[in-house]
Amino acid sequence: MRTAFVKAATLLVLASLSAGAQTKQEKTVKAKGDHVAMYNSTENKKALEYYEKGEEQSLKQEFKTAIKWYKKAVDEDPKFVEAYDNMGVAYRNLGDFDNAKKAYNKSIELYPEGKMAHQNIGLIYTIEKNYEKALEEYGKVQKIDSTDAEGYYGTIQIYINQKDYPKAIRSAAKTLEIYEATNNRFLSDAQYLLGVSYYLNGDKKNATIYLKQAKANGVAIPKDLKDELGL
Repeated sequence: MRTAFVKAATLLVLASLSAGAQTKQEKTVKAKGDHVAMYNSTENKKALEYYEKGEEQSLKQEFKTAIKWYKKAVDEDPKFVEAYDNMGVAYRNLGDFDNAKKAYNKSIELYPEGKMAHQNIGLIYTIEKNYEKALEEYGKVQKIDSTDAEGYYGTIQIYINQKDYPKAIRSAAKTLEIYEATNNRFLSDAQYLLGVSYYLNGDKKNATIYLKQAKANGVAIPKDLKDELGL
């Protein structure tokens, strides 16, 4: 039975991390007027114009066309960090992980403190099951900003897959703590994953507490688990 819940938890995390370019982890960087919202790494008007065209295409899920515009943007300004970030997202959505990682690594080379690239490349490593590299990237996010829940959220699936449930509990608890403080819309995901992590670690009491919370917030709990814990 526990194997089924490992799979269920993994599917939930993958769904929430991989739903598209505007999800919790793999986000594009939006422009604000004449300035890019995340790092303001360029003042080049032509580069910004190309970037915004790329963003328009990304929002339409025309990722191949978006990449062409992002490439024009970095040709115009080779230090345009956000353009590399969004180029990576576009490549990721096309399933081209190698080029996505190249784009993210270029972003990191230009601005090592940029959380976006570390989060997104961590997601790719997770999908590739390169957990050591993924944990390294999420660890960098945690060091850059310990108040950013995504640096912890990204590790939950990894620890569950590795059957390291105490670490999964710690990551899920930290994620939930931050989500509660910020009233994050993914709060129920953290409640569910914390409950599942407790269950897999043999702690049905705490599992019941958090799975009840998740259920009350609209998460569909597997029937067998509901029956066993009386949810």
